[in-house]
Amino acid sequence: MSLTIIEYYKLTKPSVLYLLMITAGASMVLATNFDLNFMTAFSGFLGIALIAGSSAAINQILDFEYDSVMERTGKRPIVTGKISVFSATLFAIILLISGSVLILYFNNFLTWALTFATWVFYAFVYTKILKFSGVLNIVIGGLAGSMPPLLGWTAVVGTIDPLPLLLVLLIFIWTPPHFWALAINKKDEYARAGIPMMPVVKGIEYTKIQIVLYSILLMIVSLLLFATGYFGYLYLFGASFLGGIFIQKSWKLKNSNGADYSMNLFLYSIIYLTLIFLLMVADRAVFAYV
Repeated sequence: MSLTIIEYYKLTKPSVLYLLMITAGASMVLATNFDLNFMTAFSGFLGIALIAGSSAAINQILDFEYDSVMERTGKRPIVTGKISVFSATLFAIILLISGSVLILYFNNFLTWALTFATWVFYAFVYTKILKFSGVLNIVIGGLAGSMPPLLGWTAVVGTIDPLPLLLVLLIFIWTPPHFWALAINKKDEYARAGIPMMPVVKGIEYTKIQIVLYSILLMIVSLLLFATGYFGYLYLFGASFLGGIFIQKSWKLKNSNGADYSMNLFLYSIIYLTLIFLLMVADRAVFAYV
């Protein structure tokens, strides 16, 4: 029984879900300046998580043939046969309905509409169309993974404001170097699955240059949050430090041999996104009481 629960848990892509919910949760705090209504925040947080988990399950259902030829995804529950396509589909529907009910009842229609649109975009548009459309697949498709800050924000205040849009932009710029670093390391697997990731189509060296350029752009966007007055000097110093490491690692990857060092950057990018959103919350906490 416990093993079955774990397999269903894997359908939600927990490592990805963790990042999504860190950004959504931080945005909730920023939207309310720590003055959160518990029920509103909890229902919004859980509802977004359930719908995000549903889209991840749909993605694995539609992708299982491609997952089966890649070592990275070869142990996913549907590929191994531990969960049937029917059971996974039912699970995804239950998550979608449960998350929708929570958000519509305790939060607002705007949040549900944005979350559902994100679900459709990732589960179907990205999975079945954009992923195979060319080297910019992850650039355009990354919009789905960039939405949680906006969803978290609207869940607690019910409006779309400039700050969450800048947070969406930050993740949108972060996404390509994050996934391209992984794609460099897994180039042969993506080629075998017929997925036109940039290292497969344009080559590893070309992709490394793009990673450096996006890393610099990421630094600029992160500092824009200070320049526009949303955060203070704690954020400025922290974002500069984190972004500087990102650029340094990107440059080191560019000058490395082949796929060497790519996973180092990939893992750091996860740490970067986690810390920069926690930094935003810490900065707001400090300057809210000075």
